[in-house]
Amino acid sequence: MKFAGLAVGLCLAGALAGCADQSGLPDPSVPETTSSSEVQPNNAPPASGPTAFGARRSWPDGLSVTVSPARSLKPSDTSTPKAPRTAVFTLTLLNATATAYRTSGLTVRAMVAGEPAAEVLDSVQGLNGLSVTEVPPGGETTVTLAFAVPEQPVRMQLVVEPDGAGQDPSATFEGVA
Repeated sequence: MKFAGLAVGLCLAGALAGCADQSGLPDPSVPETTSSSEVQPNNAPPASGPTAFGARRSWPDGLSVTVSPARSLKPSDTSTPKAPRTAVFTLTLLNATATAYRTSGLTVRAMVAGEPAAEVLDSVQGLNGLSVTEVPPGGETTVTLAFAVPEQPVRMQLVVEPDGAGQDPSATFEGVA
């Protein structure tokens, strides 16, 4: 018992003298950071990470896009390319910028398991691809696009690039299709 009291006393003296092991404590010279899940309300994804289907993504200039959850559709006999199933998405673009936005600048790419998924055109079902529309400041438009997917549900990503393919900024939406 006397030894335990002596050990505690020595440890306390060492800590008071600054000799204690502080490896488990944060370094005061390094700024403290928090994870994005702690900072984001309702566990919303960080601005640079993927956004769930059904959510809205906004850019600093005021343009925002919402990608609906996927709707599964059996392609018609006249669809191209042929696919066992299509995942159909409705994109809602809201233009809160000071200038008109032309959808001709919009690029949407789909990925399934890291591989590109082909856009399906199926005029029988009203899937005619991206049409060019001018969205005035404060205006809104919707675009419906479909992509070839396997018969079984898959995890899928849509990369939305409002200023064209390969141009920043872009947003990635993901979910099951």
